[in-house]
Amino acid sequence: MLRALLAVLLLAASPAFAQGQAARDLPLAAFFGIFRGGGVAESTDDPSFRTAMRDSQVEIRAADAGGFRIAWSTTAPRGNPNQPTPKTKTTEMVFKAGTKPGLFEAVPQGNPFAGADLAWARLKRQTLTIYAMTTTPEGGYEMQKWDRTLQGTGMTMTYTRISDGEPTRTVKARLTKEGR
Repeated sequence: MLRALLAVLLLAASPAFAQGQAARDLPLAAFFGIFRGGGVAESTDDPSFRTAMRDSQVEIRAADAGGFRIAWSTTAPRGNPNQPTPKTKTTEMVFKAGTKPGLFEAVPQGNPFAGADLAWARLKRQTLTIYAMTTTPEGGYEMQKWDRTLQGTGMTMTYTRISDGEPTRTVKARLTKEGR
């Protein structure tokens, strides 16, 4: 019995146990602020720009009902690959706290059968993930996922898009926190 108690005490004092404690979910407020940076996109659905640089900005703020508002913009080359024209796309979403800790529901919620996104978010450890699903005009599906992981003075962002089970685009970017 004394050996078992000693083993439990040693385990609780070990670095591995302490790392488990440190692996708790960050508070949502840790993600609030403005982040800017860039990365590389790889696409199978854009033959002119199979690999391209992207500039990105994301702003995350508190919203009602324990949720958050996120707005992001991405600037990428479009048109003629020999003389590309930069095009910026901006997206904004609002999420309210879900029924389970760490889950958030987009408001308003879109209808994927009408071509709008069904979206939700999850906060797990130091990563805020947004999922968005919709149907294609042909009746297939498209799933998008953004992982925003806090690291050091900023975040890494990984984006994936899957259309009917096939990966069509990935983006990996590094963003630095520039403001609150």
